[in-house]
Amino acid sequence: MKIAQLTPYYNPHHGGVESFVRDLSTQLSARGHDVTVITSWYDRSLAEREEADGVRIIRVPLVATILRTPIPWGLKHVFERERFDIVHSHTPSPSFAYIPARKLMKSGVPTVVTYHCDSDIPSRMSSLFVRGVDRFVTRRIIQRSTKVLVTTKTYSSTSSNVWTIEPEIVPVSANTDRFHPDREDRARTRRKFNLEGRKAVLFVGRLVRHKGVQFLIESMRYLPDDCVLLIAGEGEYSGTLGRIIRGLGVGGRVFMLGGVPDNLLPSLYRAADVVVVPSTARLEAFSIAAIESMASGTPVLVSNIPGVREVIEDGVHGLRSEPMDPRNIADRLKELLSNEELRRRMGENGVKRAAEFSISSVAERMLSIYSGLLKSDNPE
Repeated sequence: MKIAQLTPYYNPHHGGVESFVRDLSTQLSARGHDVTVITSWYDRSLAEREEADGVRIIRVPLVATILRTPIPWGLKHVFERERFDIVHSHTPSPSFAYIPARKLMKSGVPTVVTYHCDSDIPSRMSSLFVRGVDRFVTRRIIQRSTKVLVTTKTYSSTSSNVWTIEPEIVPVSANTDRFHPDREDRARTRRKFNLEGRKAVLFVGRLVRHKGVQFLIESMRYLPDDCVLLIAGEGEYSGTLGRIIRGLGVGGRVFMLGGVPDNLLPSLYRAADVVVVPSTARLEAFSIAAIESMASGTPVLVSNIPGVREVIEDGVHGLRSEPMDPRNIADRLKELLSNEELRRRMGENGVKRAAEFSISSVAERMLSIYSGLLKSDNPE
């Protein structure tokens, strides 16, 4: 098959969707398919066209970037020059999904869209704009796509954009070949970060408001002195988080690591005692960090919000906490940090659970969907 994957951002830009599209594209290419990723040319120091890990990458110039949404220029020309068997878009942002949904609908080329999350923007003026985009753009994408995928049942059932259809549930994957338990590496990394004799809580992700890191930081006020928090990630909210840390007087126990290279992330997950996903809004519909943590044998604490809560079974692979509630986050962390046997058992259960989200199994599912669409489009 000749497959196009459309995503607003792609490697080396960091993010959950970017990681998923990269791993999926690489896996599909390794299985003998011709895969092209079409993305934004957000950084002109990157090549406009290149190949990496057997995947062809086409970067499209931008008119502008509005609310972190890249608006492409000339995307339709790519489809005038290139022919694909399947076009798979990832939204939001909707800008890279709208053109193929509109242009290819009459061409007979099957279009798949993975609806990763709602566009939930806290700013009042921005929210009005985003609601308009949802009404006039996102819903048209969904209506015109041949197949719509959503990552979890609970998110699908609570999103107004997909209430009127029956999307297929296909989870986001994690690279379980990279993330797996390793006791020696755990001990080595804990020595490197001076974690011996301490309980280590870890957050991994972009530092933006809806990730809820501010509430996780505040929870440190209610935890014992031997508990430390490691924050791995970068983002526009990092300055605010630094001020919160200083204002709460927890600077001696909260450490902002900045952006951590991909090759060091597996070691960091293994070194932690608990990984926390404290997200607060519908911009978080799934958590790759939770899957990577479980694959590494580390239990997780996730917010009890649609989508995210479905990744684990409460009390089996980790625990759930109330969003935006530092005391509840702290209480649930105490349950985990005070019970080594519970953490060990949850870690073992998590490894088994993470296997369900392996990139290999998700790639097989995607290929089955693509093949089914092509067969239905060309009945014998």
